[in-house]
Amino acid sequence: MGFVILESLLRCFGLFWIVGGVFAFRQAQMADLIDNALDALTQTKEDRLINRFLYIGAILTFLSGLGLVVMSRWALIPVGLLVGSQLVYFGIKYQRLKSAKTDDERLEATINPATLNAFVVSVVIAIALLISSKLGLLK
Repeated sequence: MGFVILESLLRCFGLFWIVGGVFAFRQAQMADLIDNALDALTQTKEDRLINRFLYIGAILTFLSGLGLVVMSRWALIPVGLLVGSQLVYFGIKYQRLKSAKTDDERLEATINPATLNAFVVSVVIAIALLISSKLGLLK
């Protein structure tokens, strides 16, 4: 009974992550469009760090969702990469926060609470996948 619940929850999260990955990819495209417009108007280059991580996160979230829906062992790879990319992002933001000289730079280097929540969910899903793998639920 518990195995069925775990499997169903992971499949539901997979569906959610597929939709979330598509949505995040569209958000990244919109952010790129806005940054390109700002580049053209101000003649200065916008920082593309957030956009790059939006694209990476969107693709990995989508692939993780696919792996969760089919309950594949291969889901461990994109989920692990997703958690790893989030840790790299946090590290870069922390370095920027340490070197910030103005309030605007500090505000820009602050990690969004939604991003931190997404990281926590990713870690929980990674742990649930590892448990599922040990229980033989993954194909």
